[in-house]
Amino acid sequence: MSLQTQLHAIEQGMPPEASHAVNDMIRRIAEGGAGAGTLKVGDQAPNFILSDAHGSATALRALLIEGPAVVVFYRGNWCPYCSAELAAYQLALPEITARGARLVAISPEIPDDSLTPTEIDALSYEVLSDPGNTVARKFGIVYQLDDPSRELYRDFGLDLAAANGDDSWELPVPATFIINNKREVAFASADPDFRKRAEPADIVAALDELAGQDG
Repeated sequence: MSLQTQLHAIEQGMPPEASHAVNDMIRRIAEGGAGAGTLKVGDQAPNFILSDAHGSATALRALLIEGPAVVVFYRGNWCPYCSAELAAYQLALPEITARGARLVAISPEIPDDSLTPTEIDALSYEVLSDPGNTVARKFGIVYQLDDPSRELYRDFGLDLAAANGDDSWELPVPATFIINNKREVAFASADPDFRKRAEPADIVAALDELAGQDG
């Protein structure tokens, strides 16, 4: 089953009123220009050093010593679309690592809230915390939620300020990048509609294409 099929099933399982509210929010996010400044193929990716829930630091430069890096930005553990995405990448991880690539996932959640211990144990790749969306901002994918969206999240029982450790109400547009050994963006996918994500199969295909270019 494709990731997008799973994401569509999540949407279909929502009550009609909630689905309509989410549709309106996504429309406003897109109209506000979220993701318009996203790094494109050929752009230089910024180096970063971020920590996981255990305090272990990971640097992009270190990842690239072994091969290309697949960098996945997601909104947070509270997002069901993100949970499905992380699980889908876990299933694709053997294919990704077989191509010499390293996979990391990044969200603005504070380390203690990024994933539960059970979820951490289920993932075999680094899940990193980006406080204040510092790194996501350099990738051009940060936007601020408007007042109606904030109220909607509160209605859903989400305390985003507590999850992210600040009251900025900023989130990253869900995005996936492949970074080559020259720290250039070799693949970029970002969509303000958070119900849409890059398919892991497309990432594997892009890694194969990158290997062909390097060969």
